[in-house]
Amino acid sequence: MSLHLHRSNQTRLLRRMAADRCKYCGTPIEWFERYDTLRIPLSPEFPARPVPPKMRWHLAKGVAYPGQDPSTGYCRIPHPAICPAAEHPDLPDELQDVVARLAVRMRGRIERGEFAPHIEPVIEEQVAGPDPEETQEVRHVISYYGTLRLAPCEVHELRCISTDLRTGERCENGVFDLDEGKWEEVDIPHAPGRHGQQIFSVTGGRMWAWVVNDFNHLRRWWKQQCVDHFGSGAPDHVTFELIQFHPLLHDDHILTERPEGYEREPTGQDIVIHDGPTGDNTLCASPGCWHSTVGRQPEGWRCWECERVEQRRTRVHRRWGRPASGPSPW
Repeated sequence: MSLHLHRSNQTRLLRRMAADRCKYCGTPIEWFERYDTLRIPLSPEFPARPVPPKMRWHLAKGVAYPGQDPSTGYCRIPHPAICPAAEHPDLPDELQDVVARLAVRMRGRIERGEFAPHIEPVIEEQVAGPDPEETQEVRHVISYYGTLRLAPCEVHELRCISTDLRTGERCENGVFDLDEGKWEEVDIPHAPGRHGQQIFSVTGGRMWAWVVNDFNHLRRWWKQQCVDHFGSGAPDHVTFELIQFHPLLHDDHILTERPEGYEREPTGQDIVIHDGPTGDNTLCASPGCWHSTVGRQPEGWRCWECERVEQRRTRVHRRWGRPASGPSPW
C-alpha cells in the first residue's frame, strides 16, 4: 500500500513519522514544519492563559505558527523551552511546575530502566538539533541573503529526506548541485559575551558558507529534497536536518578558509578568436584610417566613414565658396 500526499498540502511531514520522544528526557513530542520551513518539536496542547505569549504556538493545516489558536484558546509549547534535561536560567514562573513534573517522570523512567538519556545538553537550543549520532564531524553552513543554516554534514553529502515510494526507505539521492551555488565569505551573526568576542577576534566576523542566491533553487535546498522529489508530493522519511546556525553553539563549524574540491569544470566549448577574413584586403586611402574591406577596390577607395566625412567637408567648402582642398577640418 503506497501513501501519497495531496499536492496542495502545506506540509510533507507525515504524523506517523513526526511522533518521537526527546532523546534527553524521554518526553513524547511531535515535530511540525514551521511557517519559515524550519522544524520545531512541540508539546501537547495547553490552555494558553498561563503560558507566556513568547512561548505560544498553534497549528494551521499542519504548519506551526506563533501565538495561540484563536478558535480554541489553546496552544503548544516548544519542547526545548520545558525540557527537564536542559538548563533554563530565565524560565518563567508559570512553567516551573511543568518542568518539575516532567523531571519527575524522567527520573521515574530512568529508575525503572525504561529510558537511557543521551548526554545532557547545556542549553535549550541543543535539544532541538538533529540526531547527534547522525551528524558528521565536518558540517557546512548554507546561506541565503543572510539566513544561515547548518547542515548535518558537508554540503556535497547532504541527502534527500523524502521517502522513495518504490522501496519505502529514505531516498538515496543527494541535494547538492554544483551549478546552484558557490562558496563565499559571509558575515557571522553577532554573538554577545566573551565567547562572542573571541569568535570575532579569530575570524574577523567573516566565515565561508555555501551561498544559494536563486530562490527557485533555494526552495529545493530548504525542503532538503533532490531534483526528482522536489514538488512530487512524496512524504518525508526523516525530520528536517538543516538547523538554524548559532555562532556560540556551532563555533566548531565556522570555516575561515575556502573548502577545496568545488571548482567547476570547463564546459568543453572552445572560444575561437578570428583573425579576420582571409584573402586580399584593400586599406582605406584616408591618412590615419585603418579600415579595410575584403577584395580589391579601385585606387583611392575610402571607407564609408571617411567617405561621409569627405562629402560633408565638400558641402561646407561649397557653401563658403572655397575649393575643397587641403587637409580636412573635421
